[in-house]
Amino acid sequence: MAQLFNILAPFLVACFFLVERSSASPSSRDKDEFDINESIGIIINHPLNKERPASYLLGPPLTEEEIFFTLQPVLEIRDDSHFEQLFQLYKVTDGLKTLEAEADGHPLKDIWLIPGYYLLSLREVVETLTIMTRTSDVWNPSWLPLFASRAGDFLVYDTEDGHIHEFLTKESLRWEVAPNIQTFLEGIANKLRDGRILLNENGLLEEISMDAQTHEGLEDKILDALYLSANTENTLESEILMEEENVGAPPDLYFKCQKMPNVCQNIKNAIQMNKPRLLKRIKDKNKIRQNRRLACGKSKCTGINNSCDEYPFASTSQGGAGATIMCVPLSENNSQGGQLSGFFKSKSIGNNAWFNMKSP
Repeated sequence: MAQLFNILAPFLVACFFLVERSSASPSSRDKDEFDINESIGIIINHPLNKERPASYLLGPPLTEEEIFFTLQPVLEIRDDSHFEQLFQLYKVTDGLKTLEAEADGHPLKDIWLIPGYYLLSLREVVETLTIMTRTSDVWNPSWLPLFASRAGDFLVYDTEDGHIHEFLTKESLRWEVAPNIQTFLEGIANKLRDGRILLNENGLLEEISMDAQTHEGLEDKILDALYLSANTENTLESEILMEEENVGAPPDLYFKCQKMPNVCQNIKNAIQMNKPRLLKRIKDKNKIRQNRRLACGKSKCTGINNSCDEYPFASTSQGGAGATIMCVPLSENNSQGGQLSGFFKSKSIGNNAWFNMKSP
C-alpha cells in the first residue's frame, strides 16, 4: 500500500495543483495571461526579431500539465502569483529549439531574442539549473534560469519572491532588473515599440537610453561607437599603457587548469595570437556586458551545456570584439568565474587596476 501511495503521490499533487489553479479568480488570471501574451507577442513579432532565428526557432506552447511535470522534480511548485506568470510564459512558447539552432549553425547574436539573451526551453531550464547548482559556488538554488546568453550570463527568476535578476557568472555579479516576469517582459516590449532597442552594425540587439533619443543624430553615433569598439590592443600596447600610468608590478593570476582545460587552452591560443597578458579590470556592468556580447555574438556555442569563453576577459578594458573565443562546457566557465572573482577579492583588484595573466 505504501509503495502504491509513493507512486501515485506526484500525480495526486499535480491534480490538486491544477484544480486549485482552475478555481482561481478568472479575472485576475485573464489579466496576467493577456499582459504576458501581449508582451511576448510584441517581442517575438517585432520587425527586429520576426525574420531572425531568435523568433522562428521558438518552440510550440506547453500545456499546464507539461510545465508542472517538467518543473516538479526540481521545484516546490506553489500556487503563487509569480508561478502563475511563469506558467503563462511557457504557455506561449517553450523557448528556443537549441538543437535546431545548433544544427543550422546560427551564431549567438541571431538567437538572442532580447539584448544578449535567448529564452530557454523548459527542458534546458531544468538542465541548466542542475549544472549551475552542482558547479557554481555562488549560484542560489532558488534561481530558475529563464534567459541565457550562452556566454555565462543569465536572467534568472527567483522562485522565492518572483523577482528577475541578471547574473554574470564569470564576474559573480547579480542585481535585480524587475519585480516579476510580467513587468520584465512589458519593459522589453515597450523598449522595442519605442525604438530603444536597435540592431547595430555588428548584428547585435542593443538598448539605448531615453536620453540618447532626445539628441538628434546621437543614435547614429552610438551605433558607430559600438561598431568601432572592436578591441585591437596587443601585448606591447598594454605594457605601454601600464608604464604610462606609472603603476608598480601587477599581481599575477594563476588558474587551476585541471578544472577548466578548455578555458586554459583558449587563453593559451589567445596569447599565442599576441593577446595581452597584462589586463586592466573594469567593474562597469554595462561595459562588461557589451564586451562579452561583442566577443561572443559571432560564436556558435548553441549546444546544450555549451558556453562561449573569451580572452581577454570581458571584465577588462582589453576585452571586446577582438577577443579570442572558444566553446567550452558551462561548468568550466563557472570554475573560471569562481577563480577570477576570488583572485580579484584576495588581491584587492579594483576598478582600473592592472593584473598579469600568468598561466597557462
